[in-house]
Amino acid sequence: MFNLGELREVLEIHSEVKTTDKNTGMTIKELQKLHRFRCKKKVLSSKEYINANKDTESQTVKFLVFSRRDISLEYIVIYKNEQYNIKHVYPYGDGWQEITCEIRR
Repeated sequence: MFNLGELREVLEIHSEVKTTDKNTGMTIKELQKLHRFRCKKKVLSSKEYINANKDTESQTVKFLVFSRRDISLEYIVIYKNEQYNIKHVYPYGDGWQEITCEIRR
């Protein structure tokens, strides 16, 4: 298991919202903050590869949070000013959830 004292980091769940700019009339994608949780981070895997003469890194991370709210796969996780795409949400126990995310740099 884990201790509650291990939930030291903070992550935010955001939703992507399309809005219309008043000056240009074009649609813009903006992030709307939905939730803020204390979490524990664990790196599952990391890959580095070269694609079209560009170094690329892909990292899979698992976050453990306490939340009774529904977390959808369309949401975006922001952790330390980096955006993670949610790949899987697993109910861990009574209100606990594991969120598996991926980031590409």
